[in-house]
Amino acid sequence: MLLCIAISITMLSADERPNIIVIMADDLGYADLGSYGCKDIPTPHLDKLASEGVRFTSGYVTWPMCGPSRAGFLTGKHQSKFGYYENVSAPFDPKQGLPKMETIASLLQKQGYVTGGVGKWHMGTTDEQHPNAMGFDDWFGFLGGGLMYFPLDHPSYKGRFTPIKRPINMKYLQHTMPVIHNREPVEWKQYLTRELTDAGMAFLERNQAKPFFLFMSYNAPHLDLEAPKKTIAKFPEDSMTKVPGVTPKSRSIYGAMVYELDQGVGQLLAQVEKLGLSDNTVIWFLSDNGGMKKTSDNRPLRGAKGLSYEGGLRVPMFVKWPGNTPAGTILDAPVTSLDIGATTLAMAGGNPIAEGLHGKDIRSYITQRTSDAPHEVLYWNTARNMDPTGVIREGDFKLIIKKGKTELYNLKDDLAETTDLKTSYPEKVQSMLSRWSKWDQDKKPPLWTKGKNIQYAEYDWLIGSPHYNDKSE
Repeated sequence: MLLCIAISITMLSADERPNIIVIMADDLGYADLGSYGCKDIPTPHLDKLASEGVRFTSGYVTWPMCGPSRAGFLTGKHQSKFGYYENVSAPFDPKQGLPKMETIASLLQKQGYVTGGVGKWHMGTTDEQHPNAMGFDDWFGFLGGGLMYFPLDHPSYKGRFTPIKRPINMKYLQHTMPVIHNREPVEWKQYLTRELTDAGMAFLERNQAKPFFLFMSYNAPHLDLEAPKKTIAKFPEDSMTKVPGVTPKSRSIYGAMVYELDQGVGQLLAQVEKLGLSDNTVIWFLSDNGGMKKTSDNRPLRGAKGLSYEGGLRVPMFVKWPGNTPAGTILDAPVTSLDIGATTLAMAGGNPIAEGLHGKDIRSYITQRTSDAPHEVLYWNTARNMDPTGVIREGDFKLIIKKGKTELYNLKDDLAETTDLKTSYPEKVQSMLSRWSKWDQDKKPPLWTKGKNIQYAEYDWLIGSPHYNDKSE
């Protein structure tokens, strides 16, 4: 207790609260950064950031796919506790997306922070679900679950989107929505990752004089596979790492996308330094879930995006807190994306426990003032409905629950989850299952179930896009 008080006093004296940047990649493989062993894709800027802070080997997200994982991160709460079980599939359906509630951004606003977001939202499109209504003073990006990486009139699309014949293919519904700055559509003319980087740098320039929170929510390296031709040329197919299930062409373009992401992060870090903010800016990095099996290298982990194995839930994650995190330290104890929100709020002078956040303030762990693991147990609900489906990690043991069936693994001895131990440890299975079931009993019913795909709406920010209709269909 005295330690926590001391850290709090140190942080808040003279109102020197840190600026906070969270950089989130989309579908990045566990082994696709140099700092995690990647050999075929250079990521010097992210590797440098990792080496200057602490890097987690057991960093987890709350769900193995984009939407629920991001809902958990943004609210700081397990998404099953408010009924968020699947991706938004029909973005103009007002029932789909995040309900009106506090977010990390709105909690930081109460602490006097200016809050900005750039990139992917994927939390719904109604006025109440808009980032500006959910705690972000400034938002530049798109409200869907992804976006094409070039403007729709780009020659690489060969005119297949402009002009467009309705009804548009559902595959491209979310990926052809407009880029907006707050509530107004804007024109953009360059590769999306570069566009988002420029927007993040502009936010830093505008808000350097006050404590700020910036959520850099990159789209890369999420499908579709697209990158500038000159960048793709840096990754010849025959030079790419051979990953089971990934074609050399896919790996080549994916490599270019990860490289562009790293270059963008490098520019952001340079902007922080140029503005004289480096000494008082905390920077987190993570992916929203595991990499896709068609593109990414999650080895030695089993599985990929969408699965409850480590390859779906365990992600690259690191943090640099200048003057506090011991550079080059590798931390093996499990942490979660929920801890980022709780720790961030605590750094800003707020109280994550009083606000009902489900993560832990891990400042004492990331500074290594204590080596004690922040969590004795971690829980997941990975269902798409009310089924009893989830995961519990208790020490080195991990139990996967699939509608009553179970799989038990010892991650210390078997990180690749190759040997199911449930018959060898029946009492362990029962105790962990009972513990998970008790945790899961207060889950909420789904906020929505899949229904009609609503393709058109009369939102002003859709004017000029394929999805605008002044009489919604």
